[in-house]
Amino acid sequence: MKNTLPALLLAAVLLSGCGLAKQKAAEHYLGKARPAAAAQNPAPADLEAAFAAVDKALGYAPGSEQAVALLEELGDAAGRAGFSRGQELQSASLRRALELAPLNWHAREALINFYAARGDTAALEAAAAQARGLAQLEEGAVKYCALLAALAARASAVPWLESEAYLAMNKAPELFFEKAGAYSAAAADVAALKAEAEKLAASDPTVKQGAPAALVSAAEVSSADALRVPAAVARAAAFNGRAGSDPAFKKSVEMAVQGNAALVKKEYSQARAYYQGALQHNPDLLDARRQLAETDFQEGAAMAAAGGDPKASAQLLYKAYGEADAAIALTLKGAEPLPFIKPERFLGELYALKAADLAALRAVEGRRLRNTAKLEREFKTALDEAVKLNPEGRLARELLERYSKEGF
Repeated sequence: MKNTLPALLLAAVLLSGCGLAKQKAAEHYLGKARPAAAAQNPAPADLEAAFAAVDKALGYAPGSEQAVALLEELGDAAGRAGFSRGQELQSASLRRALELAPLNWHAREALINFYAARGDTAALEAAAAQARGLAQLEEGAVKYCALLAALAARASAVPWLESEAYLAMNKAPELFFEKAGAYSAAAADVAALKAEAEKLAASDPTVKQGAPAALVSAAEVSSADALRVPAAVARAAAFNGRAGSDPAFKKSVEMAVQGNAALVKKEYSQARAYYQGALQHNPDLLDARRQLAETDFQEGAAMAAAGGDPKASAQLLYKAYGEADAAIALTLKGAEPLPFIKPERFLGELYALKAADLAALRAVEGRRLRNTAKLEREFKTALDEAVKLNPEGRLARELLERYSKEGF
């Protein structure tokens, strides 16, 4: 039998030499990129060349942790220099690294952080799906890292989806329902991925040994942030469930959101009609009651500021006063607003609205205002509650500052 050992040894030496050559080539190109990353104000051409050099380095060493770290430094340098293409080049290089080495967890974690910092929920969802695909194909430590990557990507999207859902409440019903559903789906995915990763680690603790610390931290921090308020997650899930099973409730929410969109445009009559319609479908829709008071307050205050009919202005403000009081009473009895706003903040804003309305009434009515002492006490109480419940509320702070200087 022919002795193949010398041939195998020669092949091993050649492969080893090839690997060393690639590492040297990668280090050469990384060295060319480092000066631009370290510069305080690098020129655009130098940054372009540096990103290109890192790309070449990744071609030789696609799993390079150093290349990923240098890309982050180049991204920072591009930001300092105002180089607009920096983000585009950074993300392109990270994507290229993953194309060449899908198990480069440093690159995967860096790309997830890149998307998370920019609120790119679509890219985060795609990154989570890609990592999940790896988890389904792999076992052991590789599967564990893939689950962590999927968890970090999905969890990083949750706060952005929550914010998008909140903003959609002033835009269009279809968008609001879409974003509310996306938020709940993402939150549920986070809980499931977290449980799966923990189960895998419990069955085989060795899988955690090879996981990069940055990836572990990203998964832990982002998932804790995504699920930090279980009550908020539960409220959103309950809302989506009811919207899917209760047509009258869904219609009331649709009309309330349409009212919000009209109110943003200061179309007071249309907004009022939408809110009233929402309450016909669901008299307990707290948001519609609150916004009805907001509509009357805004129109009454705007009318007074423009020198309009004082009597008509006062009528709207008195109406808003009663509506705000009614909404506060419902809230104190346990009624909850729609998801994506904390109940205490909602109530704080309601109290601030009542205080603002009373201040406007005082300005419009002047000496004609009846029960001034009683209304001033209500104003002070509402203002105190607004500040206590929602300390960051701008309206309450401004009213408090003005009251301390000018009184009621």
